[in-house]
Amino acid sequence: MRARGRDARGAGAERLLLGLAAALVLANALRLPAAWASGNALNHVSGAWMALADDLAHGTLYRPLHDAALGYGGTRYFPLVFAGHAALLRAGVGLLEAGWLLSAAAGALLVAGGFLLLRGLGLRRGPALAYAVLALGGFAAQHALSAGRGDLLPVALSALGLAAIARRAGRGRVALAAVLLALAFAAKPSALSAAAAGVAWLALRGRRRAAGALAAAVATLGAAVLGATDALSGGRFLAILRACAVDADLHGVARAPLRIAEELVVADPAGLILVVAAAVAVAVVGRPLARALGRGAVPAILLPALWLAAAAGAAVVVFASPGAGMNHLVEVEAAAALALGAASRDPAARFARLAAPVAAAAGVALALATWRADLRPGRLDELRATVRALPAGPVLSEDPTVPLLAGARPVVADPWMLRVAAAGDPALARGLADDLARGRYAAVVLFEDLDSPGAARWYAGRNLGLAIVAEIRAGYRPAGRIGRYHLYVPRARGSRRGEARLSAADDPPGVVTPRRPR
Repeated sequence: MRARGRDARGAGAERLLLGLAAALVLANALRLPAAWASGNALNHVSGAWMALADDLAHGTLYRPLHDAALGYGGTRYFPLVFAGHAALLRAGVGLLEAGWLLSAAAGALLVAGGFLLLRGLGLRRGPALAYAVLALGGFAAQHALSAGRGDLLPVALSALGLAAIARRAGRGRVALAAVLLALAFAAKPSALSAAAAGVAWLALRGRRRAAGALAAAVATLGAAVLGATDALSGGRFLAILRACAVDADLHGVARAPLRIAEELVVADPAGLILVVAAAVAVAVVGRPLARALGRGAVPAILLPALWLAAAAGAAVVVFASPGAGMNHLVEVEAAAALALGAASRDPAARFARLAAPVAAAAGVALALATWRADLRPGRLDELRATVRALPAGPVLSEDPTVPLLAGARPVVADPWMLRVAAAGDPALARGLADDLARGRYAAVVLFEDLDSPGAARWYAGRNLGLAIVAEIRAGYRPAGRIGRYHLYVPRARGSRRGEARLSAADDPPGVVTPRRPR
């Protein structure tokens, strides 16, 4: 009788989880049109990704740090995602639409990868699908579905790579896993955390030869990615990484765990529930796990638990940079969902089976709240209104999305990376500051009111840098505010000593006068 009661309760909990997982998929699918219409997930980081895609669509893989024709480059983004975006642009898909299409497809691929991984670990189809869908339960993944950035694809490829070796590790499967994990690296370097988890998984299962083969293959293919990208970019890729990749100090490393906790608590409480539930579930089965490993057995939870640990370690490294944000938690939350699913198979992990519906319900509530917010006028309206307000002539924008929607190539592809690169090479900042001093730009678009108390702090530690902003303050005056965007135009001629407005013929080559908004 007791066994039948437990079976009935277990079946009821499974049906509840499946129902909530279906609701989570439905809520995210239904909210996407409103998310696209509002553009609320777009920001200047999205603009930097789109600038890279736009450059590549025009034939330039990684513009130089400074080029008279192209403007200012600098990035630490790897090429796979924006190369796909550029391919869609060349095929005639719109700039925003291409980004949204790639993000939504990557979200679906993430669920498919999680499903295959859990199936490989022995879960039945229904629970495997439900726990895979939980990877979309946190705000990090839900936001990424409509952000037009490169956060979802590397995680999806990582899940598929680990799924290839979850059940068997023959040569063909190890080779497939290596290719998928190397592609994940080509999308985002921190995705090597999944490769590390896969190698450790094989080694702990006693498949040391397979573990060595996977490590060697991923390393070889990863080196090939770096070499090929550098060669195709004319030697710019690695030089740009040397200038921009490191933006952290010991203080940043020390604060990284606290910043991750702050992001989860403040910006992503649904993700917090998911991560805490997975951590508790792994801890609950930790003692039986240790005993099983001592006997030579390898429980199913070990692979996603290793991935969760490696992803958390990678997140600490990433969050040592002050520029890291909530989007870098997609991998942690996806690994947490799969760890929770794998833990549910363990009789001792009753907590996992109880926590999963709570995490799914939190994800549904989050998706519905985001949907409601997106039904109101949003960021895309502000962007388009800003584009309409631009005067004729070249524009310098803190958000690359503004000139892109105006049909122009951004002068600065990534305002954060310009500040980072200029810290090592002050000539970069001096060049742009000189252009501003000579009134080269018909307008400047910023996020901050330069007269506000927080402007100096923002530009000192985030975008552009103080040297550039000092020239904007001296040579440009406020001309209006549209939502979060502040429009500046040149001061009247003669209002600044030595000011000389360039003629239209002197406009920077390669900077296109804004056209009709896209």
